[in-house]
Order: sequence, then structure tokens, then C-alpha cells
Amino acid sequence: MKNSTAKANAHAAEAGQEPPGMKSEYRLPLLIPGSFLIPMSLLLYGWTGEYKIHWIVPILSTTLIGVGDMFVFMCINLYQVDAFTIFAASALAANALFRSVMGAVLPLAGQQMYETLGLGWGNSLLAFLAIGMIPVPFALLKWGEIIRKKYSVSNL
Repeated sequence: MKNSTAKANAHAAEAGQEPPGMKSEYRLPLLIPGSFLIPMSLLLYGWTGEYKIHWIVPILSTTLIGVGDMFVFMCINLYQVDAFTIFAASALAANALFRSVMGAVLPLAGQQMYETLGLGWGNSLLAFLAIGMIPVPFALLKWGEIIRKKYSVSNL
């Protein structure tokens, strides 16, 4: 982050522009490895559980799911705090409410999903959903500043 800010400030100084300082998007780089780690770990967990590979492999894959989840969770929360400034608490509360509702509703489908599809394909389905979300960090890095300016806090 500090390196990105320094590079952006140096580039602006060379161009004779005002230095941009810290941008919210500088909080997102760890989102990229996290977004790849989650589906890979879900696939590893599902198929090693399906084929009854040694118990340590699924356990280690859940560790990788946790690492990827923490990368994503921390980056999104930091991004929200930077993007919504004085309304950061409201943004984080909305995020927490959404996660809580999903955490309450989605497990209701879990047992039936695993009974129908099994561990391998059930986790593959979750991994495919996670793979569908991989473009989001790249989109935020590319267009995040434009989106934040278009829908700035003053326009709420």
C-alpha cells in the first residue's frame, strides 16, 4: 500500500499534478489471491473428502479456505472504511447484516445439496460460484475510483 501511494505520488509529481495520496483501491491487492484461493480450496476439500483421502488433506484445505476468506474479508472491510469515510460504520453494518442473513439462510440448503450432489460436486458447485466472483476484485481495481466518484458519499 505504501509503495502504491509513493508510486502514484511520484507519477503525479512528474506530470505536474496534485498527488492523489492514499486511494481506497490500494486496500484491494490481497483480494486477488484470496479470490483464487477460496475456489481452489473448496475443490480440494470436496474431492479429497469424496474419495476419502487421508484426513489431513481436507483439514489443510479448510485452513486454506480460512486464509482466503480472511484475505477477502479484511480487504472488503478496509475498502468500505476508506470508501464510505464518515458512513463507514453504516457500510460495515450493512455488510454484517447481509453476511448474517446469508449465514442463516444458506445452511438450510446445505444438507440437501450434499445429500443430492455429494461432497465432491457439492463443493464444486460452491467453488464455481466463487470462480464467478473472481472478476470482482479486478473490476474494483480498474473502475473502483470511477464508481466511488459517481456515487460519492455526498450523493447519498
